Amino acid sequence: DACSALVAFCKYSKANEDLIQQFKHLLIRLFSMLHAAALAELEELNHDVEDLGEIAAFTFDLIDPRTIDEESLQSVKTSSSKVELLFSWIQLVIVENMETGVLSIPPPILSRAFQEIANGMVAFHDAVKITYIPFPFPYAQTCDCLLVLHWMVAPFVTAHWVTQPIWAAVFVFIQVFILWCLNFIAVEIENPFGTDANDLDGRHMQKEMNRHL
Repeated sequence: DACSALVAFCKYSKANEDLIQQFKHLLIRLFSMLHAAALAELEELNHDVEDLGEIAAFTFDLIDPRTIDEESLQSVKTSSSKVELLFSWIQLVIVENMETGVLSIPPPILSRAFQEIANGMVAFHDAVKITYIPFPFPYAQTCDCLLVLHWMVAPFVTAHWVTQPIWAAVFVFIQVFILWCLNFIAVEIENPFGTDANDLDGRHMQKEMNRHL
């Protein structure tokens, strides 16, 4: 939304057309890199990796990154805070183009773009909290112990309610199966950022982001 608004703000700009096009192209490329870097950081926090090449998000498609100078690309590659670096670059590009006249929109309206970008960073940091803060270990172990206890006790309790062994087996299986399935589903959705089969499809999200840009 912020990128779309900033591009729209250039429609009636009185600055040189080359400057306007340069601003638009750079802005779109930085937003594409920012989205991929955010996915990469979430994946990196989710998996202990020694080599950044093992992170799938770093192989996602970007919008023509070769047009960005080599020094800047190297800075992003070596930075330990890629998302924050790209976020600051986007803000600097906006401020610089306010000075050059490319963004001649009134400040109260332009501030909405800054607010949208800031809201995106807040959402990113919320996602980092989900990835970084583990589920309480005692709570998880208590759940597992209760499930095992239920698995052991259920046959004896069910035997008092039925007269046929086959029905006892069926009812016990249904109870135990459902509860363990719910537990495993909870484990899978506890942290949806990664490369597992049930995690969010980061590659598709990046493609959609690039397509919208």
